[in-house]
Amino acid sequence: MNIKQWIILIICTVFCVLPLDKVLSQEAEGPLTGHVFYGNMEIANDDPDLEGGDYDFNIFGADVQKALGGGLFKYGIETGALFSMDSDVRRFSASSGSDGGKVSVAVDVNSFMLDYFFGGYLGFEPVKWLRLNAGAGPLIIWGSRETEPEASIPEEISANYESGFGVGLYARAGIDIFFTEKFGINAGARINETTLSFEDTAGKVDIEGLQYYFGIAFHF
Repeated sequence: MNIKQWIILIICTVFCVLPLDKVLSQEAEGPLTGHVFYGNMEIANDDPDLEGGDYDFNIFGADVQKALGGGLFKYGIETGALFSMDSDVRRFSASSGSDGGKVSVAVDVNSFMLDYFFGGYLGFEPVKWLRLNAGAGPLIIWGSRETEPEASIPEEISANYESGFGVGLYARAGIDIFFTEKFGINAGARINETTLSFEDTAGKVDIEGLQYYFGIAFHF
């Protein structure tokens, strides 16, 4: 991340943490609103050694929002976590033997990511059964990638596992439609900007892309 992104991250964190005393007090306004959802995310394949298109991740996540004030327009804080996973077969060219020849090797690439986010949100609730909301803030991400050749030729190509951490920013928008006082459905989209720093061969990998999801919404 560059200096500008770090400044935005610090500012977002400060504005998110300051209202916590209201959340812990009895004066905090409004119920908790939660979501459980499933979605999809595409990340560009920027590794020139691996053939194939973009990575297609399945997303599973949950979040909770707490209103701190407002009427028709509400404001508050939110937090949650997303699990993302992808499994695909990729091919790359590797040296074969001492003659310098090349062989195409197929590998299973299994990727997993977990990000935790904490930010602020603004909501618009024109009627009791409809909520429109948007949020933004910082996130922390951990990811792992495992590659395993489908064949043992050439012999020097072996399985590899690596993991790494990163920090970044997110922004999202969503809609909730409630069928009862407590339960409904939700849909939304999120963009994020972060970089995972892996320990070994992958190095720094940009995790940027559009995430879209749908699921259930509930008050508690």
